[in-house]
Amino acid sequence: MSPDSAGAVAVLAVLAVLLVAGLALALRWSIAGYRVWDGPPSARTSAARYLRGLAIALVAGFWAGALVTGPAIRLIMRLLAMTGGDTAQRRLTEANEVVGEVNVGGTIGLVLFGGVLPGLLSGVIYVLGRRLLPGGLLGGVTFGLLHLLVAATRLDPLRPDNPDFDLVGPGWLSVTAFALAAVAHGMAVAAFADRYSACLPPAAPATRGAWAVAVVPLVLPALLVLASVAGAVVAAAGLVVAVVAGRVPALVRAAGSPRLVTSGRVALAAVVVALLPWAVADMHDIVVRDEATVNPSSGVQGVG
Repeated sequence: MSPDSAGAVAVLAVLAVLLVAGLALALRWSIAGYRVWDGPPSARTSAARYLRGLAIALVAGFWAGALVTGPAIRLIMRLLAMTGGDTAQRRLTEANEVVGEVNVGGTIGLVLFGGVLPGLLSGVIYVLGRRLLPGGLLGGVTFGLLHLLVAATRLDPLRPDNPDFDLVGPGWLSVTAFALAAVAHGMAVAAFADRYSACLPPAAPATRGAWAVAVVPLVLPALLVLASVAGAVVAAAGLVVAVVAGRVPALVRAAGSPRLVTSGRVALAAVVVALLPWAVADMHDIVVRDEATVNPSSGVQGVG
């Protein structure tokens, strides 16, 4: 599908609408605050709390990926293809995709594998570690910056040895756009999780409308996880661990201890300090590789 065809324009327009809607919801819900479910320690309570947390993680990660991360990545790739110039068009990327080509199948695959599936993992991480983060919008921004520091430059999309940065660019635009996408991803996951936690109180919803608000957002993410044998096994294993741990009072007390939060924040800060120089160097390599490509005698060494 040509990038100038009506179909390609329609695909990009739909993605833009999804992205704007997702960002608007993330900003609106960023001040909601996560609603905690505290109950008497028991195996039943532990199982219910685990299933509630899993549902929140799946909903937050799935819809952040579908509404924000996936559309943002696809639109950024189209932008970089346009700014890459004529020499970049029709060339193959590392994933064997054609630069400048927009099609429905490729877009769905990118949103799924580049947005939704990583989003599910991010949702789980947020629910498990949310107490280490500030509250509200600052917590979402912090979570996004951690994605940029820990994942984006170590894995994707800002992995400096990715040969695609030799095709499209410029490097400064790639780094800026994908860094903003990483922050938006974290903000969306945190905001969606906080908002959905209010839809799953300990008591069952009292009205049909409340049931719909609680159940409908969970349907697609739950089906996606259950369709994967590995996902279903991991979810079941987590339930067993939660039930067993809930029967050990010492573990329950330790999990709710303020000392654990303080220790976790110290450990997280140590990880940030350790990884920050590497992340900055990786993004710098992407930015300067343009100069190395255009002027090899400049002495600037690009990666890939």
